[in-house]
Amino acid sequence: MSLLSKSKILFVISFLLVDLTFAKTQSLWNFQYSFNLKKDKIAKVYIKKTANKNKQKNSSYLLKFRWTLYENKNLILLSNYMGYPYQYVLKKESSLNSVKIKLLSSANAYNGRTYALIVFSDFNEKKQIATLNVYIKDDKKRISVKFEEPQK
Repeated sequence: MSLLSKSKILFVISFLLVDLTFAKTQSLWNFQYSFNLKKDKIAKVYIKKTANKNKQKNSSYLLKFRWTLYENKNLILLSNYMGYPYQYVLKKESSLNSVKIKLLSSANAYNGRTYALIVFSDFNEKKQIATLNVYIKDDKKRISVKFEEPQK
């Protein structure tokens, strides 16, 4: 086999691996959205629990969040879910860039988790805009989600 054909085979294999890895990460999340927020602009995520076979009523919840300060590469994030306010300090480093918020509880905590992950991915210092990605995991398909951009 010539060197050129070996490189072609390696290229095709690496392309397929990258493509499969990307597809796998896309399937991890049931909902995802990217917000570009200015200071104190409120992002909203409407969560509606759908009725199940036990005839429970539909329930609606609101997850709100905003950032208030960006200093020394730290972002102060304020969130509110089900009337409970929280404050987080996020950095762009991989282990400190996200916050996990439990949306629904389940009897089987491992398989029935429904949660949101808010990830601080970028900050434009010139425009003072933070990019926050929201990923929602809902394996049991118990919710519907609507994302709302802040008023301009």
